[in-house]
Amino acid sequence: MSGSLKTILPRAIIHILKPIVQVLMRNEVSHAEFSSLAKQAYVDVAYQHFSIPNKKMTYSRVAVLTGLNRKEVVRLSKKEDASNLVGTPNRATRVINGWLNDPEFLDKNKDPLVLNIKGDHSFSTLVARYSGDITIGAIIDELERIGVAKKINSEQIFLNQQGYIPETGEIEKIDILSICTSDLLSSAVHNLENGKEDGRFQRQLVYKSVPEELAAEFQEISTKRSSELLIDLNKWLGNKLTNTQKYNIESTETKNKANKRVGLGIYYFENAPD
Repeated sequence: MSGSLKTILPRAIIHILKPIVQVLMRNEVSHAEFSSLAKQAYVDVAYQHFSIPNKKMTYSRVAVLTGLNRKEVVRLSKKEDASNLVGTPNRATRVINGWLNDPEFLDKNKDPLVLNIKGDHSFSTLVARYSGDITIGAIIDELERIGVAKKINSEQIFLNQQGYIPETGEIEKIDILSICTSDLLSSAVHNLENGKEDGRFQRQLVYKSVPEELAAEFQEISTKRSSELLIDLNKWLGNKLTNTQKYNIESTETKNKANKRVGLGIYYFENAPD
């Protein structure tokens, strides 16, 4: 590591860690607990990204790579990798995605229809197609709880928020935090390690010394336009998946290991200028 990188990298790491530590401290996770989690992450990354092709990864090599002692590497290697436990859409999310993408539940402008709860081409059809054996009532309760859908009466329901963004529930918000932050950092690391021709889209718009009133206006318009872009991209990809028989949504992750998990993330930020 060059001298300049030795100076810049620790400063960058502290900058990245500060919002994470804020969440940890608010949830009473101590430095010792965080240190234990960091050790687990070191071991997981060693296995995932630093193995030698055609050679079995040994505890001793992981110890050399991570700086941990061999006994600790053995203990941590037997734990399940937590990174494999996030990112799987739950049944409510699958129902919402079906409502947004399946032509049967869209109008001529490809916007989600108001659905009858029961009958042909209804909400019950949607739930059966995308949620398996979960009852209609349970799905409705969850969609209403998170503010995504609302019953008009006992017979009809409409989608009033095009996306699964829980309004309540700390656990769901932390899950979203982990997935979005991991995706952003993974793309940034990819761009550090690869040339421009293999780079992933990573851009940021920054203005300093923006008046508070203008900042509020910018937040409103950037949220609106970003939501429109994501909805448009969601419809495009959903239509591609739906209209091409060889891409089966249910089997994408489980049956075809060559398929990719893809997406685009957009976020708004606001803080005091440096």
